[in-house]
Amino acid sequence: GGWWYTFGAALFVLFLLQVLTGLFLLFYYEPTIERARESVLYIQQEALLGWAVRGFHYWNMVLLVALVGIHLLRTFVSAAYKAPRELTWVLGVLLLLLMVATAYTGVILRWDQAAYFDLVVGLRITELTPVVGPWLAELWRGGEVINPHSLLRTFAFHIFLFPLTLLAVALVHIGLVVLLGQYGSWINYEPDQSGAPLTEEQAASRRKLEEELLDPKSRKVNLPARTTFFWPFHVFKEGVVTFGFFLLDLLLVLWFAAPIEGPVDPATTEYAPASIWFFLFFDQALLLFAGTWLVPAANVVPLLMVLTLALWPWLDSGSEVRPSGRLASLAFMLALIGVIFTFAFMAASRIYNFEFINHP
Repeated sequence: GGWWYTFGAALFVLFLLQVLTGLFLLFYYEPTIERARESVLYIQQEALLGWAVRGFHYWNMVLLVALVGIHLLRTFVSAAYKAPRELTWVLGVLLLLLMVATAYTGVILRWDQAAYFDLVVGLRITELTPVVGPWLAELWRGGEVINPHSLLRTFAFHIFLFPLTLLAVALVHIGLVVLLGQYGSWINYEPDQSGAPLTEEQAASRRKLEEELLDPKSRKVNLPARTTFFWPFHVFKEGVVTFGFFLLDLLLVLWFAAPIEGPVDPATTEYAPASIWFFLFFDQALLLFAGTWLVPAANVVPLLMVLTLALWPWLDSGSEVRPSGRLASLAFMLALIGVIFTFAFMAASRIYNFEFINHP
């Protein structure tokens, strides 16, 4: 299962690239409602290689959100959330939420028509949150209506609050992985039925791990059926996967320019707002459950989904780790993914006139 455990280096490299491109953008970006969009256009059209840097920053964000989601899905399917790694899983869910929040606030910073309506929707959802919602929305907005402080505070969230929190959570997450001393998941611990002899490097690696297991200070509780040294074998796999994601990033930059729409016009009745791709399912849910069901659709149901996902290690606390013995867990994940993708396709069909679903 070695190739399934190669996303760490890719996440690190893409995150580092995101920070570096973000620093470049800070040299030109002006977080004011009068100049934000114009400064983005300057980066895109006039700054030296600005189109490429902004393209990397945009598509990098898309890949980071997708990669964290894939990493979380792999962890779920392989039961790597079970004891003693419950907190590691919870922090992984939190990392996904922080990544989405960072991406969402970044979209608003370009302050075009799409960004304005994304902010309107975000503020409305925040307002609908019971008890603290109105206070949080006013704190974010900086007043009773959208004003220059709204963009400035979103800018602060994007470049300070969310990235620093994300970095802190990521460090604790990685620290727990090292501290707990676990090796992967059921893929690694399944008994070796092949009967094939261990290769020389596998045998040497196993002897080393057996010595670690005998160490009284070791937190490792068992050994995988087969394993190899981190260097150079696993590092090679990490490098291949990381290069693959970087190449995909580069191709997206060359083929698709980072989007920028027209100036903000709050009074327009002709513009059809389109959410960023990972919010399409949410956009459709708000449309389907407007009116009486708006508050549950905007707050209660998403909160329950996130809490259920975060608390899953305790909801599925048995010793069974094989997928064939965890059909209820896999059914839950498939249902969750199915709902998200169905709603996203419905939204795409409505917004972009795709023929995924025929509307009456």
